[in-house]
Amino acid sequence: MGLIRKAASIGTLGLINFRSKSERLEALEGDLDGTIEERDRLAVKASKASKRAKKAELEAVDQAKKAKKAKRRARKMAGVPSATELSDSAVNMGRRQRRKAKRQAKRLAKKARRATEPIADSLS
Repeated sequence: MGLIRKAASIGTLGLINFRSKSERLEALEGDLDGTIEERDRLAVKASKASKRAKKAELEAVDQAKKAKKAKRRARKMAGVPSATELSDSAVNMGRRQRRKAKRQAKRLAKKARRATEPIADSLS
């Protein structure tokens, strides 16, 4: 262990290194092994955590789909029309009103012709 080196280090108040290069190298290698083991352990932990997060995300998406279906089903059972049904009915109502107005205009034109026929006959 270098008893002479250690005594010289103490005698010179640290001018000579207390530990030799090989002792320092052994200590650093031990630290390196510890950090490598720690890194591997943390990598495994991170992998497990990412798998759990991915699984939770997929479950959340699945739950959202189920909730959307349930909401649609509940709306259908309650008789509340969806937005697309409302827009379709608005378009149909517009068409219906247009047809109704055309029919009414035809009737009024026919009525006007009938009312003006006696006058037109008397003029001819």
